[in-house]
Amino acid sequence: MLVEFCAGFVFTADSEHGLRCWRASSQISCSARLPLVESESETSTLPTALAVSCCLLQNLIKVTVGFADGRFGVYDMDTQSLCLRLRSFHPASADGAITAMATSDSYLLMVSEHKVLSLYEMFLAEPEHTTRSNAANTSKLSSGEGVKLLASLKAGSILSPMSLSVRFAHSEIIASIVYSFFHIGCGWSLGIQELRFGKDGEQIGSRLATTVNAQYGAMPLHPLTLSRRGYSSSFKSGPSSGESLVEPTEPSILHQEPPTSISYSHPYLLTSHADNTLTVYLVVSTGVKLFVKGGQRLWGHTSSVSAVQVSDRGKAISVSSRGDEIRVWELENLIPSLGSSKAVREENSIQINPENKSCKRHEGGPLLTGFLACQLCGPHLASGQMSREYTRMGGCVGFDDERLLLSSRKETGTHLIELYDFT
Repeated sequence: MLVEFCAGFVFTADSEHGLRCWRASSQISCSARLPLVESESETSTLPTALAVSCCLLQNLIKVTVGFADGRFGVYDMDTQSLCLRLRSFHPASADGAITAMATSDSYLLMVSEHKVLSLYEMFLAEPEHTTRSNAANTSKLSSGEGVKLLASLKAGSILSPMSLSVRFAHSEIIASIVYSFFHIGCGWSLGIQELRFGKDGEQIGSRLATTVNAQYGAMPLHPLTLSRRGYSSSFKSGPSSGESLVEPTEPSILHQEPPTSISYSHPYLLTSHADNTLTVYLVVSTGVKLFVKGGQRLWGHTSSVSAVQVSDRGKAISVSSRGDEIRVWELENLIPSLGSSKAVREENSIQINPENKSCKRHEGGPLLTGFLACQLCGPHLASGQMSREYTRMGGCVGFDDERLLLSSRKETGTHLIELYDFT
């Protein structure tokens, strides 16, 4: 089962129940649903990717579902009438199953099983006067209409996990993919590729940057401390502060194992690791260059971290592999210290404790209260107390200023959703 969270609504997609929607504030009954097939004669195909984005001007949430045979459907959710409508359905592709997607306004970025990266433009739907009674309305554009392929690139190798994003900057459309790779000097590193397009869809250029330099980043040190720390490299005066900068021969950030998850929301790039830590980078993208600045390890988790998610405002969520430790981070305050040797520990985050519905207060953070576990059973979302009998978290579904949604799977195979209310 695939789960996403957007604008106070929870969306799920699976082959048995189709596409469903709930209000996060009221989980008793399903608000809207649609089958994941174009007609009753079709056989349901396994959904493999789900992406949502909000269009506030039209009171719409755009929902895109990717399938194992390469098809994808674009749906509109009217937040006022609570109606789901299938806008268009793109036919199957030889590129294989769709494994990841990201949407923003009228653009869709996806990666397929055969490592093909594709960017589509999705045309806005004509507004309809719908009522709740036609929530199962499947009127749509003809198959393949409503979307336009802008670019398609074949990658030699893309290793999971990865993170996709689409954004607008200076009248340009910027599609980005972040992936991991092994570097012989500093272990597992990240690469970020930007594809830049004009408003007319014409490709302007492509740029690539990595975190390697950030992992070898120069650190400000007082000259007297150089010999104490064993640095043999020469040092030079900093350009502004007069501090000494040392360029060590060994990386300051070394990962022997690939990241367990990656989240990129410009300018923040965040990864989680099996060694109980997170690493945050700052991506700088200008009209002339793309590079990764700094690099900082985040400490506080007491077990392996399996999932992270960061917003473009610097708020982040991290979840341990068994879901028994969840932390909320404010990364905006860390920007001045990125690339320094100062450790960032748990005092910079708030721990949420799902065991007893209480939250641990840390320095500088408010008390978070209210825990609700929602179990998906059949066509309804029923709430109740959750046991910790599952083996692995599915990840952070999404969050806003008031709520956090996590997904998990019990040993019995039952899919669970945890909803935290911060209000």
